[in-house]
Amino acid sequence: MKVYIETYGCTANEADSSAMREAIVASGGAIADSPADADAVIVNTCAVTEHTSRAMLRAIRRHAGRRVIVAGCMAATQADMLQGCEHAAAPGAGPALVLLGLACGDGIPLTMSCRTAIVRIAEGCRGQCSYCIVRRARGDLKSRPPGEIVAAVRRAVQAGATEILLTAQDTGAYGLDIGERLPDLLRGVNDVPGDFKVRVGMMNPFSVADIVPELIDALRLPRIYRFAHIPVQSGSDRILRLMNRPYTAREYRGLIGRMREGIPDITFSTDYIAGFPTESDEDFALTMENLRHCRPLKVNITRFSPRPGTPAASMTEVPGPVKRERSRALTVLHHEITSAYMRAAVGSVRRVLVTENGKPGTVVARDESYNMVVIPESLPPGAFTSVEITGSGITYMIGKRQDHNTAL
Repeated sequence: MKVYIETYGCTANEADSSAMREAIVASGGAIADSPADADAVIVNTCAVTEHTSRAMLRAIRRHAGRRVIVAGCMAATQADMLQGCEHAAAPGAGPALVLLGLACGDGIPLTMSCRTAIVRIAEGCRGQCSYCIVRRARGDLKSRPPGEIVAAVRRAVQAGATEILLTAQDTGAYGLDIGERLPDLLRGVNDVPGDFKVRVGMMNPFSVADIVPELIDALRLPRIYRFAHIPVQSGSDRILRLMNRPYTAREYRGLIGRMREGIPDITFSTDYIAGFPTESDEDFALTMENLRHCRPLKVNITRFSPRPGTPAASMTEVPGPVKRERSRALTVLHHEITSAYMRAAVGSVRRVLVTENGKPGTVVARDESYNMVVIPESLPPGAFTSVEITGSGITYMIGKRQDHNTAL
């Protein structure tokens, strides 16, 4: 059997698709390079917003006339939209493979792209956010044993990975169900021999509030990027309560301040939902103020869309044009903040890891704080080198390699 796998959404879905590939090959099957060559197509879906769900339906329809198995979060949460399609009962590799008559192994699959490997450390979440459908799809927290994770990282490095992405629905909650915590895991991963960097995936503020000193120490380890994705979603306490996010805007600012004090060059990423139900002009002004105060360098902005079965779906919606204008205002302010930071970096010298090819004649690299650096030179992904920052864009720096004799 030849199977074509199409993957959408988060790194967890990418890890699921990797597990499917391993199981298919282990069973004697093969991975097709295109749908035309396949006996079956697996579409691994995302359902994070209404817009995403519509895009998934279009993707599924493109394979009309073939055997299509729908996997991922949409299959688990919006099965009523998939009438006439084979669909898995839950996200993950196993349910989709059952439909093909295959079994999935218990180990952590190795997901490699160029020299970057994705290692999933947990499945599910302990949050109860009123707008989120992913908890319904992925269930409660299920953490992998730390020994399994460290072994997977070691296997990835031995296979040539120079960048490791640790992923979960909430990495900050890692281990709460098995008596472990994220900083201890990061110390174990950092002890794996080799020249590589580790990016820690999204962590909710309420999941790390009790381990801030230990987390600071872990993010200062030499193989860990000084980077933290901690979503705030809103700067208004009233909206945070409606979202069922158990912290205040002041507590969030305090968390960011403590981490920045412990790691002055840390890069923060955050998320905002524009136009959450009943969000007033005053609520939105507080969100803009949060962005000005915390100054994250990477921002994900989503216009609210109701997800079926969630409490927020029954709340009074903000008009679409208001959502679009608020999203635009957040984007403009975010770009002002990032472009100023990137300009200020000109003249500095940074050690970077080349992670992927960019536009013709360029590569994309990451510095120690996970800032994007574009190098106008053809270098192999996985190479470490030093660059002088000679220019900047809105969200990236431009670097010139310092020592052309540096071993790559």
